[in-house]
Amino acid sequence: MSSTSPTPPLTTDPTPSPSPASITQPSTPATAAQLCTELHALYCVDVLVAHFEKREPMDPPFDNHEERLALFVTWNTSHHLRPNKKPALRGCIGNFAPMPLAQGLREYAIISAFEDHRFPPIKASELPLLSCSVSLLTPFTPIPHPLDWTPGLHGIHLTFPSPLSPSRTLSATYLPEICPDQGWSKEETVLSAIAKAGYRQPVVVGDEVWRSLKVKVYGSSKGASSFRDFETFKRIEAGSGAGADGSAAQNGMPPGTKRKDKTKTSPTTTTQAIKVVPNGDVPSAHGSESLPN
Repeated sequence: MSSTSPTPPLTTDPTPSPSPASITQPSTPATAAQLCTELHALYCVDVLVAHFEKREPMDPPFDNHEERLALFVTWNTSHHLRPNKKPALRGCIGNFAPMPLAQGLREYAIISAFEDHRFPPIKASELPLLSCSVSLLTPFTPIPHPLDWTPGLHGIHLTFPSPLSPSRTLSATYLPEICPDQGWSKEETVLSAIAKAGYRQPVVVGDEVWRSLKVKVYGSSKGASSFRDFETFKRIEAGSGAGADGSAAQNGMPPGTKRKDKTKTSPTTTTQAIKVVPNGDVPSAHGSESLPN
């Protein structure tokens, strides 16, 4: 993304933040149903291409299409003449209410491409530069302190009453990768989320606003794919057995797809398995995500 809003000033009050040794980190086991692969992202690319081609998308190429999960779909753009430049965020919206996976990916592939208020709708001419990532989320669990989480492993979702209108509740979330990707500390991440929620006045760690925070954490499993990967997938599906660069795919088939003898190639996944946090209540509204406005 070309620019981001500044993070609110980081200040502290006389009450020190808890030391890492004093924080009890949430636990984490993994479930296969929540492992995301590039096939989930490839499906989203096909949904977007199908929208422009005015056709129905392909059948889901993954097995867990009926699994009910919360998810986010993210679009980024890159430039082939500047391969070392960080991809720019182009849209990211998801839903915290678990829904059938294939249905959710179909809906949010389109919503994130056209309804993220931070960006103009994606155009068909941008397809060759697009990449997509899908994040499948574990259930939320409340934590006792705003810093009681692990960067890169946990996403955070915070709510607090607006200091300007106490009857109004403000909320924001950051996916697990945002904190390390931005190079933020945990305190900076929480303060940035407060600003993202709509309260842009300076916040002191430990002040009234900080103490009013209710924070929940969640894990995610992420799969990613580019438009070029999608072209390779379709070429193999059509029977050529070779990718766009002329190289054969694993066993002549896209990763994770089924043979006629019902055996599978190994899926390619872009993240390690995550641990499942205990059940918490789950917000139902969707919201845009990844970088602050």
